[in-house]
Amino acid sequence: MPGPGPICANLTLAKENKPRINGGMAPIPIPQGWTWDDLVERLEQRLDLETTARAKGAIVRTRVIKTAAQLLRLILAYVLSGLSLRGTATWAEAGDHASLSDVALLKRMRKCGPWLSHLVSIVAALDCPEAAIGEDGRRVLAVDGSMICSPGDKKNYHILHTVYDVGAQCFIGTELTDRHTPERLDVCGVETGEIRLGDRVYGRWRDLRAVTRAGADYVVRLSSTALALRTLKGETFDRGDLCERAAVAGVLDEAVAIHDARSGEHMAARVLVLALPPEQAEEARRVARKKARKWGYTIGKKALATAGSLMLITSLPRDVWPVSRILALYRRRWQVELAFKRLKSLMGLEELRVHDAELVRVWVHAVLLVALLIDAERPSAPHERPDSPRSGENKEDQFRSGDLSHCSALD
Repeated sequence: MPGPGPICANLTLAKENKPRINGGMAPIPIPQGWTWDDLVERLEQRLDLETTARAKGAIVRTRVIKTAAQLLRLILAYVLSGLSLRGTATWAEAGDHASLSDVALLKRMRKCGPWLSHLVSIVAALDCPEAAIGEDGRRVLAVDGSMICSPGDKKNYHILHTVYDVGAQCFIGTELTDRHTPERLDVCGVETGEIRLGDRVYGRWRDLRAVTRAGADYVVRLSSTALALRTLKGETFDRGDLCERAAVAGVLDEAVAIHDARSGEHMAARVLVLALPPEQAEEARRVARKKARKWGYTIGKKALATAGSLMLITSLPRDVWPVSRILALYRRRWQVELAFKRLKSLMGLEELRVHDAELVRVWVHAVLLVALLIDAERPSAPHERPDSPRSGENKEDQFRSGDLSHCSALD
């Protein structure tokens, strides 16, 4: 892939070694040379701050805080600087930006979550135009979720659901929920013609059916027990047997029918099974044996074969999407993992200093907004197609041999 890619990759060029403030977290870095006027100008080129702030209820009356830009400056000062609410209020008073107490600032910021979320969606849509991948010109999106933990009890966390465009190399949709909301493959809405990539957690009837009903397709990693699968003749589909045969053949492609016991519906799909490289397969089997000992059962031969294999399920047609092309496509799902890593390590996305759910929403979307603006500064680069020479036609050979040097999603 050209360039570092994910949303805030170019922060590696701008990060400053700043001391921590009052023993707290270090300030989140922004590109050197940016002033507040520069940031406002970049936003105003994309949207109307005043109109959006009033439409989303962030500004109702103009007393102490008279403009949307003034309110946004207070929010970013709190989130990005490492200051406390009281410290932010003191900074605002000293700089003649606003005169208000920390409690008043807290009340104003708690109302800004919907506004900031709206700003993120607008900037993402404008700066990340639809990217076509492959000869058929279809948009490929990776769906994933990440835990965002407040200080203290790590069981009380939020989930940031995201949709990541692997062609434009950026987030195009986000949704923040509590920990009780399950991850969904159709998060942020599905458009006709999309191809959605997902991990094992999305291998559910409800998720796959929602994508196909919207006129889109999916490529999802399949676990050993998820979904009720049948052969085209209506017989039970034996995944263990398929994995055993894949260990000899290397890669297999089988047509199946997904059955939903509740509604009685069936849905056609393909199951792709790829034998992992020997070292990875043996490590996966070791973990499976350890888990079996812990729970007091003996793992079978077919279960060990399943552990040493990669299984994917997809709705893409075989004539246009052969196995090699789907494997190359699925590897690009890791771009969203790398994007999360950069957001957390460079932008301090999970270094929350707040517990309140409304403030968590403000915090996360403020970080995402700045990351989007920073990412817009990096030069554009041509996007590589999954069927290009660099991606290679025999990607399954690289999986089996362990040669990942040409797998650009992991570069």
